[in-house]
Amino acid sequence: MPSSHSQFIWFFVVYFFLFLYLRMHQTNNARCVELLWRHILSIILLAVALFVSYSRPISEFFLVRDTSLIPNILWFEYTVTRSETINEKINLKIQ
Repeated sequence: MPSSHSQFIWFFVVYFFLFLYLRMHQTNNARCVELLWRHILSIILLAVALFVSYSRPISEFFLVRDTSLIPNILWFEYTVTRSETINEKINLKIQ
């Protein structure tokens, strides 16, 4: 299962599309109203998924600027850990 909102809604919509059009595919004996509600429901689900996908960047969640500092944090952790290891080795040699 996906973890973010837009991934989850698209997972749900694709799953529901496949369920509606592959699992419930008895169109030879279906009435027009039964076919119509499938198409209307599919259009509504598609609109909801597009709205969720569109609203994520508009509300400024998870933009590039939010994730671009991660390499800097990793580099800082690496250098601090490396310097602590070197200092421990030097202290062990002195004792």
